[in-house]
Amino acid sequence: MSPSSLAPLTAPCETGGSQVHAQRATAANAWISHSVRNLERWVAWSIAVYTAWVAIVSFPGEPSAWALEPYAGLIGKWAEARQARQQWEMAGRGLALIAGAYVLQTQLAAAVGDAHAPFFFWLSITSLCYAFMLKPAWGTGVVAFAVLVFAAGSLRAPGAPSASELMGEGGFLVIFPLLLTMKFGAVMRRPDETLESGRIDSSTSLYNQAGFAAYGNEMLAECRQDGLPLSVAVFDCSDLLEARAVYGNRMARKLLDRIVRKLSAVAVDRGLAARTGPAEFSIVLPGMGREKALAAIHRVLGNPLRIEMDAGDSEIVLVPGFLVDAVTTDTSSIEELHGELHRELAQQQAYEQRRHHLMQRERQRHSRPMRIGPRTAAA
Repeated sequence: MSPSSLAPLTAPCETGGSQVHAQRATAANAWISHSVRNLERWVAWSIAVYTAWVAIVSFPGEPSAWALEPYAGLIGKWAEARQARQQWEMAGRGLALIAGAYVLQTQLAAAVGDAHAPFFFWLSITSLCYAFMLKPAWGTGVVAFAVLVFAAGSLRAPGAPSASELMGEGGFLVIFPLLLTMKFGAVMRRPDETLESGRIDSSTSLYNQAGFAAYGNEMLAECRQDGLPLSVAVFDCSDLLEARAVYGNRMARKLLDRIVRKLSAVAVDRGLAARTGPAEFSIVLPGMGREKALAAIHRVLGNPLRIEMDAGDSEIVLVPGFLVDAVTTDTSSIEELHGELHRELAQQQAYEQRRHHLMQRERQRHSRPMRIGPRTAAA
C-alpha cells in the first residue's frame, strides 16, 4: 500500500474542513510537551520537601505544615502515575494543591492567612511553578485561584490583616507569577515546543515516527534503569481504505478519529501512542510485559480485537491486524523491536492476502457457468 493511496485520510474532508482545522489547532494549543509533562511530579515533590524544611526550621509545632508535606507527595505520585497530556489536566492538579492547602489550613492551623505561615509560601511556590509550566490562560487561572484562596483564608484568620497588607501580599502572588515566571516559562518552553511540533502527526495529534523513536527510547532507558518491562504493539488498520471507498471521506475521517481515541485510551497512563505509517499505529507500554500489555489492549479494544462505529443505517466494524511483544536484553532500541513487529505483521498480512486470493480462484475454478449452446430436441 502506497502512502499516496491514503492521502484523503490524512487531510480534512472537503465538508467541514474549517471545523477540523479549528479542532486540530485547539488540540495543539492544549497539548503539553513530553519534558514539561515529566517536570510536574518533581514540582509537587519539591513543594513537599520545601514544606518539610520549613516545618522543621521555622514551624516545628505547626500541624498544618506536617499535613501539607504528604499531601504534596501524593499529588506528585498522581502526576507520575497519570501524566498530563492536556492543559486542563495539569491545571487541575495545581488547583488541587491550592485547594488542599486551604482545607488543611482551615482545619488544622491557628493562623490561616498569616503571610509568614507555610500556607502563604505554599501558594506562592505553586503559583510560580504552574505559571511556568502552563500556557498563559491556564496559568492565569491557577494564579487567580491562589489569590482568591489567600484572600478567603486571610479574612477567616483571627486579627485579619489590613487592606494595604492584604493587597501587598496578594500582589506578590500576582506580580511574580504573571509578569516574571509566565514570560520566562514561555521563552523556555518555545524550543521544546518547536522540537515537539516536528514529532507530532498533524492529522491525528498522535506522535509520528520521529516522536515514537525519540520518546520511546527515553521510556526504554527509564524502564531498564528501574528494572521494569516494556512492550510495543503495532496495529495495521489497512481497512481504512475500504471504509473510505464504501462510506466516503467524511466517515473514514470519523473512523480514523475513533481509532485514535481507542489507542490513546490504551496508552492513557504512562504510555505513548503514535502513527508510524499511513495506516499503521504503534503503542509503547512501559511497565508492562507482553501478557499485561495484551490484557490492556483487549480491555479497550475487545477480544477478538475490533473497532466499531455507528454509520447511520449500518455499523462499521474494523478489525486491525496487530502484534505485541516485550523488549528483551538483546533489544537495542525501540526502532529495532518496532521494525521486527512491522515486518512480521506485513508478512502475516501478505500471507492472508495470498490465501484469500487462492481461495477466490479456487471458487472461480469450480463454479464456471454452463456453456451456452443450441437446444436439441428430445428424441
